[in-house]
Amino acid sequence: MNRLSFIFFLFASVGFAQENSTNSSIKKQIEDYNVSFAIAFTKGNQDDLAKAYTDQTLFMPEHSRQRVGRKAIRDFYKQWLKQAKVTSYQKTILELQDFGNYVLEIGTFKEDLNLNEQKAFSYIGKYSVLWKKPSKKSVPPTIAAEIWGSSSYFDDKNIPDINDIEIPKTKKYMPTDKLTLEVKERNKAIKEMVQNRQGAEHAKMFMPDAMYLTYYTPILSGEKEITDYFTAHEKPGTLHIEQISIETSNIIYAQKAIVEFGFYSVDWRDGENSGNVKGKSINVWKKGSNGELLLFRQIVNHD
Repeated sequence: MNRLSFIFFLFASVGFAQENSTNSSIKKQIEDYNVSFAIAFTKGNQDDLAKAYTDQTLFMPEHSRQRVGRKAIRDFYKQWLKQAKVTSYQKTILELQDFGNYVLEIGTFKEDLNLNEQKAFSYIGKYSVLWKKPSKKSVPPTIAAEIWGSSSYFDDKNIPDINDIEIPKTKKYMPTDKLTLEVKERNKAIKEMVQNRQGAEHAKMFMPDAMYLTYYTPILSGEKEITDYFTAHEKPGTLHIEQISIETSNIIYAQKAIVEFGFYSVDWRDGENSGNVKGKSINVWKKGSNGELLLFRQIVNHD
């Protein structure tokens, strides 16, 4: 077992009690960043938009492929602002989960933008940012990962068309330590449930106090909302999943959770209609009462 796995099990042994409230200084730094980001976005200041990202940041925009690092992220915003004028932008923080050396921010956003020669559009959705805590309080936290998605279906012609041609394909995470293998086994089980249309069983992979942020849907909180969603979304019928892959691109062993970065591909058929859907996710795993890994927070969007 590697050192990171040992640290995770050490914290797991105390039962993963609910995290204490996030340090007030970190909370203030995140709130200040959100305000400064909104100002930079509406003014089109690309340098300020990229200041919290690092060369290792995993960036998961909706309707675009995963990007890694400040340079690729800056290029994303350059393309976005070249095509659209952002007239207003606001984030509302719903929760901050303290994982010891990382903080997970979850909230909602509203972005009013005007695409070139198109009507104004309000892009409304939810987001999650994984912040890495600094070693010194005087240093601001950095963004380890970010993902967002709309809270309802929308025509992607209303948002900029981002060119991903130079973005390399996401690679599988290959380590074979015990925790990674356990995560992969859980994903294998999820894959089979999705393919067999076992929505109610899929919902049992979540903790009772879980949150699920999926595509074109408001935030789902708690056992009932998540169970109702999967029971309806993955029910037997005319829709068939012909092929599905669920892979891991990276894992962070935080002190109080496993944060997995995933990507998926689904080939589906419904009568004469068929297609392929690709996407990505941030999956926060914790140990349940029976010792098995369960999803505590999951955030998903389409490429």
